Amino acid sequence: MENTITDKYLFDKNSFIKKLKQENTPLPLFKKALTQGYDYLSEQFKSGEDIELIVKNQGCLIDQLLTFAWDLFIDSDQLCLVAVGGYGRNELMLASDIDLMVLQKPRLKKDIEQQIQSFLIFLWDFGLEVGHSVRTVKECKLEAKNDITVITNIMESRLICGNEKLHSEMHKVTSPKKIWPAKKFFEEKLLEQKNRHKKYSDSTNKLEPNIKESPGGLRDIQMIGWVAERQFDSIDIKNLVKQKFLTRDEYETLKTSRNFLWRIRFALHMTTGRREDRLLFENQKKIAGLLGFKGKENKDIEAFMKLYFKTIREINRLNEILLQHFEEEIIYKKRKEKIVVINSRFQKRNDFIEVANKNTFKKYPFALFEIFLLIQQDPKIKGVRASTIRLIRSHLYLIDSTFRKDIRNRSLFLEIIRQPNLVGHKLRMMHRYGILGAYLPAFAKIEGLMQFDLFHIFTVDEHILAVIQNMRLFGTDEYKDKFPICNDLIKKLPKLELLYLAGLFHDIAKGRDGDHSTLGIKDAENFCKLHGLSDYDTELVAWLVENHLVMSKTAQRKDIDDPDIIMEFANHVQTQMRLNYLHVLTVADICGTNPELWNSWRGMLLTNLYHRTLRVLRHDQNQPIARQDWVESIKKETLALIDLEKHTKKEILNLWKDIEDDYFLRHAAELIAWQTEGILKHKNKIDPLVLVNKKSNRGNSLVFVYMKDRKNIFSTICRVLEKLGLNVLDARIITNKNSFVLDTFVVFENDGSLIKSEERSKEIRTKILNGLNLNEAFPEQGKWIENRQLKNFNFPSRITFETDEKNNRSIMEVNTVDRPGVLSRISIAMDLCGAKLQGAKIATYGERVEDIFYLQNDDNKAIDDPLKFECLKKSILEALS
Repeated sequence: MENTITDKYLFDKNSFIKKLKQENTPLPLFKKALTQGYDYLSEQFKSGEDIELIVKNQGCLIDQLLTFAWDLFIDSDQLCLVAVGGYGRNELMLASDIDLMVLQKPRLKKDIEQQIQSFLIFLWDFGLEVGHSVRTVKECKLEAKNDITVITNIMESRLICGNEKLHSEMHKVTSPKKIWPAKKFFEEKLLEQKNRHKKYSDSTNKLEPNIKESPGGLRDIQMIGWVAERQFDSIDIKNLVKQKFLTRDEYETLKTSRNFLWRIRFALHMTTGRREDRLLFENQKKIAGLLGFKGKENKDIEAFMKLYFKTIREINRLNEILLQHFEEEIIYKKRKEKIVVINSRFQKRNDFIEVANKNTFKKYPFALFEIFLLIQQDPKIKGVRASTIRLIRSHLYLIDSTFRKDIRNRSLFLEIIRQPNLVGHKLRMMHRYGILGAYLPAFAKIEGLMQFDLFHIFTVDEHILAVIQNMRLFGTDEYKDKFPICNDLIKKLPKLELLYLAGLFHDIAKGRDGDHSTLGIKDAENFCKLHGLSDYDTELVAWLVENHLVMSKTAQRKDIDDPDIIMEFANHVQTQMRLNYLHVLTVADICGTNPELWNSWRGMLLTNLYHRTLRVLRHDQNQPIARQDWVESIKKETLALIDLEKHTKKEILNLWKDIEDDYFLRHAAELIAWQTEGILKHKNKIDPLVLVNKKSNRGNSLVFVYMKDRKNIFSTICRVLEKLGLNVLDARIITNKNSFVLDTFVVFENDGSLIKSEERSKEIRTKILNGLNLNEAFPEQGKWIENRQLKNFNFPSRITFETDEKNNRSIMEVNTVDRPGVLSRISIAMDLCGAKLQGAKIATYGERVEDIFYLQNDDNKAIDDPLKFECLKKSILEALS
């Protein structure tokens, strides 16, 4: 490092002034100083220097540069330069914006305004990302009065250089005595935090977190400082120890947590070369390495992220404690305290529950559970007092093997699970305070455990709690329309606690070697037996844990229009009771994995599977429902839906006699009615018929094509749909006895929405017709469009085959990375190898595609030629490479 900056990252003033005089233009010198400073700070970070020192000295570096630049351009004592935002707090990272305010006296001369403009342009020219405002003191007061963001910036501002009196005057006119008294400021900031947390799903444990804005992030620490500044005129959180708002240990925890997040943020800026607060998949391994985490495969990331999630949970908890202290100090201090005794162990103070004395938990360990039960039973209780949260945390050591065997504690835990309200909410609170992990060691092992895929967006512990909360919400009127079956079943299930326990244990064995569904059985059985559940209840919970994926896989990966598949599933479930519990668990699990995964198509699949299985279970399972009876019932239902004044029954039956029974088994009555009316209305037997149903009765958009059979129909339609930005979720291919195809596609827009307008429908019809008329056999495929997240989850494509002898067809399964164009590439490869498609089940799980294709030869029989299998495998792998 040259003499421009000293070892303390500050300018050697004399040396710098000397060089400024020697240079014709100051710009190169400033650029060089900034680059050298950042390089040096980066090296210090890599060598493990204390992050507080690095951050402090980066602030000093920018202060020095700005001061020299100010002296070069500004020739007036009517101004001052003020640091605001993160720069005002002296919390800059490498690529942070430099937030500045030029404070000026009123009615400045034009030449001074020009000086300010030249100064700001120069800052950008030598490499600073500057955000700035130019205001008078009066304007500051006016803006701050109307905008809490402005007053927040002013509160944490500090003078860099210039007229000190202006800066002092600004603070004076914006003090709590003038505007934004502490009470109003606190209430507004609290609302702001709640809205921010809601934006991030109130979750600390998303797999690609924003380390600044997410719950438990840096913004939650800043929130504490802002409220403290407004109340105590000191933004230094250390002063809260003196105020007895924080213990010394809590302050050290908060400081250590903040420093850890600072190191992550500094590493993010250094790695990406830009301002970046999102801990994205592609950066997690690099950041883990920079912070000293090592391990093969993903073990380094797992260890790093586990510490990250533990850290933000601590911040989240301390934020809760401190904000409650502030609420008592700011909101309730001048009010008369309202104390209501609950029992000998607890009381309510201003509607917050607290222990009757500090020895309550030591004397009555079961009270560690009792407090949560009392909150469930009294909706007027707003929360737990900060002092009591501390006592809970300091008495976690009491939850040991003796505690777990105590009948009082087991009974209380089950009672919490059995409550009609707030089960998910209180389990989440128990998790936040450390109770849940202490009581269930198996749960402690999955706290903060990542799931390395794009299917899950939460850690395992967060996912489990989300699943239980979903179960509870299904019973509310708010969810009645979206989840009608679950809403109905929740009210009928005899023991909701068994459902909650299945949710608690369904993924508890993740992260261990082996199948988590199987490994979780033992944990569930041990818990149920220890807590005195009957053999029947224990068996049901264990069965649900073992089979929690079965219904989802059956609905999404098997042909549930095949009566034999329904019979197979019904034989596996065996009873209506199991089916009811499993359905609710399945839906809650999907929604808890990623709320965006749920759509009307998945809902329809599970609804159909539920009702068809229920029909079998109510029937004699040993006497399967005859296929012909099933077909006839569908035809009868369809006829009732068709307008017989427009089309005669004879016309309809004449059309249907050329269509095999599979068509009626695999399509719902309303869909058959829609397609039948369309075909009968379409008199032209030469041109294809293309129909678009924007929203069917089952909540999905449909595309239907009816035309004379020929090669490449499926691949052409897939290619057109993908170019239109439509996702295919299901395809059903039927060829009638006259060699006409009836191809049905379930589609959604790329954002998961339905086709909305008639103009969009017309566009789809036109493009498909144009594609079919063009009849391009094997078109050139363009380059893959890369997805940011998918680049981190690359794995080899895999293709497997099996024979479905009963239905005289071959089943091909393709597992590959999800990318736009996958389906059209596979379909073109099938055309190339001469495979005839009967149907397809398209399933996407995050980054992974698991598509199933039902194939036949041209003679409508299962493929039995090894060369054709080899052709399919080779051609598809090449297409997907």
